[in-house]
Amino acid sequence: MSDARREHILNAALEVFLERGIQAASIEDIRERSGASVGSLYHRFGSKEGIAAAVYVAALADYQRQFLALLREDRSTEETVKATVRAHLRWVQRNPDRAAFLFMGREADAHELNDGFFEHVRAWIDPRVAAGELRDAPLGVLNALWVGPSQELARHWLAGGRRGSLTKHANALADAAWRSLEAP
Repeated sequence: MSDARREHILNAALEVFLERGIQAASIEDIRERSGASVGSLYHRFGSKEGIAAAVYVAALADYQRQFLALLREDRSTEETVKATVRAHLRWVQRNPDRAAFLFMGREADAHELNDGFFEHVRAWIDPRVAAGELRDAPLGVLNALWVGPSQELARHWLAGGRRGSLTKHANALADAAWRSLEAP
């Protein structure tokens, strides 16, 4: 199956899952929306749960790719923290269906992806903590301070009908994230 065909199936499945919920959605619903055969769906994904896992992992990988790209840029620690918060909100605004699906929570499907992601984040953080630029705290605490507020805003925006600009207050949230992460 080509990458384009796989993406088409995952996008169709995403639509079905968001409309009906994962439990209520059926393979037939996904087959009908995607135009794929039942056999190809089972062959490629194994089950409806396999399709849901693939949708989740694809969305999360896309989000993580843009986040990690910012960590690799040559910027100050402060600018990188702020840029990632702004990028987080932009990604949600540009990918509201994927973001809504991620918020449905299927973390069990993405342990390996998340482990690699947080390994890269930790590798970015550690030298900055050692240099006295970032506060020293457990990764979970740093993550909550860094993207927690923008994540909560994104949840409200998605639940509230996606009205208005999600990124309108991105700079305020980016500044707040920096103030909370900056070494005391």
